[in-house]
Amino acid sequence: MEKQLLVRGVGASPGSATGAVVFRADDAITLAAKGTSVVLVRIDVTPEDVPAMQVSAGVITTRGGLTGDAAIVARTLGKPCIAGCPTMHVDYTTDTLTIWGDSTQERADVVLAKGEVITFDGGTGEIWRG
Repeated sequence: MEKQLLVRGVGASPGSATGAVVFRADDAITLAAKGTSVVLVRIDVTPEDVPAMQVSAGVITTRGGLTGDAAIVARTLGKPCIAGCPTMHVDYTTDTLTIWGDSTQERADVVLAKGEVITFDGGTGEIWRG
């Protein structure tokens, strides 16, 4: 199966990562302890997310930029990171990541659920399904 390019965000820390999408620090820690590669996806990170960032393959935030908290911590940890993408929305109540085809947010092109596998490049900011 060929990987599907989903969106481009702000590449904030170089490197690539593949893993199951998780939206909560405790899920990242639990799954990583079982040997699952995870990508922590957040609106923005908080200090409580640092242990999860340490065990995640990489980090994606919908807000931020090159000098945001997620980018700085990810670079310090040597983890790939995308920090900011205006066409993505994290919904913590449904554990989903919605990616709109454009900034009007009139239609969802892709909805990713917790556990779906993605790959991303923290240098180019590209995110792929699979």
